[in-house]
Parts: sequence; C-alpha cells; structure tokens
Amino acid sequence: MIEVSQLKEMESLKEISEEALNYLAGSLQKRTYQDKEPVFNEGTMGGDLYLVGSGSVKISKRAKEGEAQSLAVVNAGGFVGITTFLSGGEHSANASAHSECALYLLERNDFDKFVEKFPADAVKIMKLFVSELIEQLRSMNERYIDMVNYMWRWR
Repeated sequence: MIEVSQLKEMESLKEISEEALNYLAGSLQKRTYQDKEPVFNEGTMGGDLYLVGSGSVKISKRAKEGEAQSLAVVNAGGFVGITTFLSGGEHSANASAHSECALYLLERNDFDKFVEKFPADAVKIMKLFVSELIEQLRSMNERYIDMVNYMWRWR
C-alpha cells in the first residue's frame, strides 16, 4: 500500500483532501522500474493511469524511419498515460523509465469509484490532467514551429 505521506509530498496533489488521499492510497498499486525499462509500448491497450512517485518517465514515439523521438520527460508528481486513461484505446506513444523510478498505478474502475465518492477532488485531478495535456500541446506546437522554421531556412 502507498503511504498517504508520500502523496501529500507531491505538489500535484496538494489540493486534494486528506480523506480523498487516504482513499487513493488504498487504490494505488506501486510498480518499480529500472532505467530504460518499458512502462508501456505504443499500440498496446491502455486505460490505467500512472502517477510518477519518484524518478522520471520518458515518453517517446517512433518516427516512420524507425528512430525514436523523445516527446517529453515526466518527473515525480506528474501523470503518465492520461490520454488512454481518459479515452481508452491503444497507447499512442512509448513510456519507459528515464531513471530508476516508482510509479503508482490507478486502474480506471478505481478512479470511477473515486469520482463517485469524492467529486470535488476528482474535478481537481481532472484539472491537473487538462493542465498537463495543454502543456504537452504547447510543447508540440513549439517543436512544430521550430521544425517548419528550420525547413524554410534551407529552401
């Protein structure tokens, strides 16, 4: 079982009530990974959410040419697998340990129960998801613009 004190230390969960954190601590499953060990692969079924407890996770995607492109590094307190957690389906990227790390797995059905029991706290967590997705989108937009500008310089 995850200790509530570990969850309280995470900046991303500071706004979550004590009672809700206690409930989450009982629902989360701790998984440890060694550096470069896969967490999940692109094309595999998703649906679970990972909270990075310690260390970091690298998100990458293979280009058509086969070379892996780094998309993001998620540090302690961040979430991995948000898109498939919310929408279901297959993972659209790879996730692997970027260092030795501990991840806390939350299954979708446990989150659904959490939403019913703690709706106000669930809204706070959903806002965290939205913030992370917005940040990822902004980062991708910046990379895209940089790539387009680079290509135009060489025309």
